[in-house]
Amino acid sequence: MNQEEELLNLFKNVNNFIPVLQALADSERLLILLKLFYAGPKGKNVTELSGKTRLSRPAISHHLKVLKAARIINSRKDGTQVYYSLDAKEKIAKIESLVNLLLQHLKIIDANQNEPLDDTALERMVAKARDMIKSA
Repeated sequence: MNQEEELLNLFKNVNNFIPVLQALADSERLLILLKLFYAGPKGKNVTELSGKTRLSRPAISHHLKVLKAARIINSRKDGTQVYYSLDAKEKIAKIESLVNLLLQHLKIIDANQNEPLDDTALERMVAKARDMIKSA
């Protein structure tokens, strides 16, 4: 793959992970994820998650909504309670592949130091990637 194809592939993959990266970019959501990680497959409900924390139940519910929208957690209803559990093994593996793509792209940049991309070429490639994503 040439440098342009690699950049398009990288941009497309990073764009797919924006919701996940945004969901993980909050320390309160990370705390909730850790609580769910240690809860195992049974999970926890909002009351259990809000115990011993400074967050209100509505705040916890908001964070759970963000995590669920990013498909990092699952929910299941048990009577009147909703239990949340972690569904991140596959996501974490995909994030690892994304990091590997970034590292691979850095190697390509290092290998092409004699022919660096100028800002105009880079912006053209990013615009092309955005167009491809919109039309997909």
